[in-house]
Amino acid sequence: MPRVPILPSAALLLALALAAPLTAQAQPAPVTPWQQLSPEQQRLLSPFRNRWEHMPPQRQQQLLRNEQHWEQLPPQRQRAIDQRIERWQQMTPQQRAQVRRNMQQFRQMSPQQRQRLRAAYARFRELPPAQREALQRQWHSMNPAQRQHWLQQRGPGPHPQRMPPAGGRHGGG
Repeated sequence: MPRVPILPSAALLLALALAAPLTAQAQPAPVTPWQQLSPEQQRLLSPFRNRWEHMPPQRQQQLLRNEQHWEQLPPQRQRAIDQRIERWQQMTPQQRAQVRRNMQQFRQMSPQQRQRLRAAYARFRELPPAQREALQRQWHSMNPAQRQHWLQQRGPGPHPQRMPPAGGRHGGG
């Protein structure tokens, strides 16, 4: 069954709507008819068109707030978000599951571990493309035990190339 592509910006609105808690309001806002939305709002909210008239007013208001936030983002930020959403949509279910597992592992790290990982990633991004590709090929060719060994020897840290080799000195500093 072919997948219907979702506009990246509309997918962002969907993600923001699902992630943001609905706020309780003393007076529920009236339903906003689809025809009263601006053309730009209709474009960004197009994935919701068929359900719009049946949504609770609070849900419509949340989506409209997300749309306003989107409109205030600089164009460069909008493009970057669009690109990330597009990459996500192109991933297989297995790839998405792996990304979710990686994020869960990242969240479980200590702040120091996260900082070390961010620093290692920044160093990786500074490498020439050919060197990055070679490291990626090397990583993907390793089995889990080899990866663990590599991480222990040269993994994320302030200066992994300066770490003593296995069996090296273990004195305090």
